[in-house]
Amino acid sequence: MPHNKLTKSQRELFCNLKAFLYTKAKNFTPIQDVKDMALILDTQDKILKCHNIEQLKQLCHILYNQGIKHTIMMQGLFLFFNYFKDNLKLRSFRMLSEEQVINFLFELAQNRKPSSMAKYVMYLRQFFDYLDRKRRYGFDFTLKNLAFAKTKESLPRHLNDKDLKSFLKTLLDYKPATSFEKRNKCILLIVILGGLRKCEVLNIELKHIQVEEQNYSILIQGKGRKERKAYIKKSLLEPSLNAWLSDEYRLKYFNGAYLFKKDKQKAQNSLTLYNFIPLIFKLAQIKHYKQYGTGLHLFRHSFATLIY
Repeated sequence: MPHNKLTKSQRELFCNLKAFLYTKAKNFTPIQDVKDMALILDTQDKILKCHNIEQLKQLCHILYNQGIKHTIMMQGLFLFFNYFKDNLKLRSFRMLSEEQVINFLFELAQNRKPSSMAKYVMYLRQFFDYLDRKRRYGFDFTLKNLAFAKTKESLPRHLNDKDLKSFLKTLLDYKPATSFEKRNKCILLIVILGGLRKCEVLNIELKHIQVEEQNYSILIQGKGRKERKAYIKKSLLEPSLNAWLSDEYRLKYFNGAYLFKKDKQKAQNSLTLYNFIPLIFKLAQIKHYKQYGTGLHLFRHSFATLIY
């Protein structure tokens, strides 16, 4: 795809890949097997001027063949670019979530060795760390505790597309019978649609929820006290959010700064939904749900790019 045919978010990712490769190529340590230094310098100068991903791959290949071996890491980033272009429809590259990167990694792991996956994770960490440090992004992606071993005993890290669609449709249609079911439905929707950690959901403050065009933006304080925004389509969250906000029990006991906890529970960071998740699984007729487990982390990893 020519550079001028990319969407705004795809162009942003492409330009960041060019900048990252340029930095890596400029900061290599000369070693004995470097071949043609003039060719290396000429190739470096072409990186920021190239117009599409294929040209960038060719330049990377030239650098690798000339002895700049650490440019091999770009292979994983090129795979991520293709995945991003084919699967993610974001208005801005800055809206990318860690869960979307994790989904890419788990899809890639279907036909890669665990040892290869460890390298891809390392390359992605370096790329996003570079964006945070040098280009003022605030991703703060850790990409840790990911297991890619292919064993029959391993639990799936996320719901498959069919089960996710069925679960989400059932959840959206479900009519809560109690105040806590209203709360649980709203929490679960925010985790699935926004990809938040359970501690991040618990610490959402009312003042940090804003309407931006057709979406809610939620200001999140992530790991290391770094802030980022999660965006959720308004039409999907609004009915459940309003039902919880207007609930009499919430207004009596939870009517403080936080959306899901009392002010006196400020230090609380644990969160469970008791039997609510199994209930939705059963109503969705997902009989094999026990193979997934029922923890909230499952739904972070199932962060639904297919919805948008």
